Amino acid sequence: MSSPSGDGTKVRVARRADVPEGGAVRIRLADHEIALWRVHGVLHAVSNTCPHQHVAALHSGSHDGECVTCPMHGWTFSLRTGHAVRGSGRIRVYPVHEEEGWVAIGLEEAI
Repeated sequence: MSSPSGDGTKVRVARRADVPEGGAVRIRLADHEIALWRVHGVLHAVSNTCPHQHVAALHSGSHDGECVTCPMHGWTFSLRTGHAVRGSGRIRVYPVHEEEGWVAIGLEEAI
């Protein structure tokens, strides 16, 4: 994937077509490790690092509707809110912006 471009707030990270339905892609930026998921046509950008063992593996986890499960030990998080459904803690959620087939992430807007 080409290097990201953006204005400091939104960073272009992928083409929409690069993110498979029901799957995720791993996005590595200087200070962020992000899992970009597409579930039922909706894109979700979340921290790729599970707070349990701090392993960057959520992009290879499984999803059940709006939740993603870490493949390492089964902790599950909401893709919308980042809150744990199983386990504890939370993951960071980044706003997703789509423009002309590109996906950008609001790094400074993350919750």
